[in-house]
Amino acid sequence: MSLNTNLKELESKIIDSFSIEEVYRHVEFLVEIGERLTGSKEMEKAAKYIKGVLKAYGLEPRIDEFYVYTSFPGVSEFKIIQPEQFVVESFPNLHSFSTTSEGIEGELEYVGSGSEDEFKKKDVKGKIALAELSYSPPRPEKAKNAEKYGAKALVIMNWGPSDKSIIGRGAIKWVWGNPTPESWKLMPKIPSINISRAAGERLKEMLSKKGVKAWLKVENVKSWVKAKQPVAEIVGSNEPNMFVLVGGHLDAWGKTATCNSSGNALMLELARCFVKYKEFLRRGIVFAFWDGHEIAEAAGSTWYVDNFWEKLRKGCIAYLNIDSPGLKGATRFIAYASPETWSFLKKIEEETGINIEKHIPIKTGDNSVLGIGIPYISTYATYTQEELEKTLNHASLGWWYHSDEDTLDKIDGELLEEHFKIYVKYIAGLCCSLIIPFEFVTVADYITKELEELEKISKGKVKLNTLFEKVKEFRDVAEELNALIAKIEEMHVNGKEEDKARVEEAAKLVNKCILKNSRILTSAFRSTVDPYDQEPYGLSILEKPIPRLYAIIKEMTETSGGERARLLETKLTREKNRLVDALNDAIDFTWLTIDNLRLKYDVNV
Repeated sequence: MSLNTNLKELESKIIDSFSIEEVYRHVEFLVEIGERLTGSKEMEKAAKYIKGVLKAYGLEPRIDEFYVYTSFPGVSEFKIIQPEQFVVESFPNLHSFSTTSEGIEGELEYVGSGSEDEFKKKDVKGKIALAELSYSPPRPEKAKNAEKYGAKALVIMNWGPSDKSIIGRGAIKWVWGNPTPESWKLMPKIPSINISRAAGERLKEMLSKKGVKAWLKVENVKSWVKAKQPVAEIVGSNEPNMFVLVGGHLDAWGKTATCNSSGNALMLELARCFVKYKEFLRRGIVFAFWDGHEIAEAAGSTWYVDNFWEKLRKGCIAYLNIDSPGLKGATRFIAYASPETWSFLKKIEEETGINIEKHIPIKTGDNSVLGIGIPYISTYATYTQEELEKTLNHASLGWWYHSDEDTLDKIDGELLEEHFKIYVKYIAGLCCSLIIPFEFVTVADYITKELEELEKISKGKVKLNTLFEKVKEFRDVAEELNALIAKIEEMHVNGKEEDKARVEEAAKLVNKCILKNSRILTSAFRSTVDPYDQEPYGLSILEKPIPRLYAIIKEMTETSGGERARLLETKLTREKNRLVDALNDAIDFTWLTIDNLRLKYDVNV
């Protein structure tokens, strides 16, 4: 084989190297360690194990050490005192505000998913809110909504089948990564605990008939501890400064089998299999086993972004997040992925015969690279929508999630192998293709669709004509670039030997343009903060069309005029200008690339 080896041949060799025995060896070791909280001896043991395995496989791993602000479980007590008296088993939400030793009491009020719309429907001021666990929104946003609407405390009932007595574990830290002096003010100021699904169903039934009064006490330890984060790198042969970042969290709750020992084990197996063929990789791979994910809310991956900013900004092709693969009983593949990756993912669907639903990335799964503008891919198997709604109560990561029930029997070995094949094709395609396999016509079409949605939402109050025109202009130049990419790839396969070096240089120029467009457009159209900051965990507005505009337009539709309407109009104008500038920058950079391809490298259609 050579650097120009047929991609399918390389993928086949890597896939054929897969060993389910190696994967289970790692899973079993990590599950035996058990719960791995940041700063604990268990986490240190896991980090050393990962480093030792990577070294044995022929890589040169390291363990990065740094401080993160985290929390540890303390006291959690919960009682129903009216209309009857009984104790409900509970577990504290980490980063919860601690009550006094006397605890607090109040009327219980059910708020469904805990979304802002649900809170608006209820009067929770001075009451204890009861919400259901979900990612719509996740725990931190439920807690922030409870604070905003004046609740005394927040109780979260677990997801899963209605008769399950498992109590989920998690955190309500609104701040993504380590706090800054400014974001420190946003840390939770509300007491919060978790209860089981069965207990929550009982309370919902009681609330449907009469008022319920409850009492709770919660205490947590919050402190700065040293994280230990294993990282290893395979350097590419042709574009050594470019790489795919492959990450997954190593810290974990409960028995950890599916969340995320299975993911950690697959990452190790990917490292073992890819390092054998490292000389055939044009671009490199960085494997990062994140610490500070579960409770410090992606503190490890955020630290990596902050401290390897230039390396990532200039050379990271994409971030592949590996979390909870191989869930027993899962049949439905979902990818939270940036639109420029969708045609690439579609090609892999066709090759594997696996249908993968594609969704816009959200602020979960260590998506610390969103603001920097790095394309994100997180693909895993979950349950059908019918199962989630009718029997699992939205337990998309398994009813055993974050509990001592997350044991080896919850892993489907055949499904793990399916995940491995998909990940191999992702990584090999990104590392070995002459030109990074992303395209921006899809991005332009998606932005156009979102602009149309926003105009409908505005109920005639907002027109976005300038943006529509700019997106069309960008789409046209993206199509022009696609035509030249096809020509370069054809020249690479069929061209004269003496032209190979010129074609390689032309391809590198295109790759820089692809990365630059992702940096420009992702930061503007998918994020709500500047590139150097982070949105809160699971921020639900990021699922909405063009988040920067959505919040303003939605409020405009709810405002009847006057001063507030004028303020919103000014803000909307400035945000539209930001987006126009982003499109202009992408258009200009793409045209510059096209001109150079034609004049300097003689690439023409």
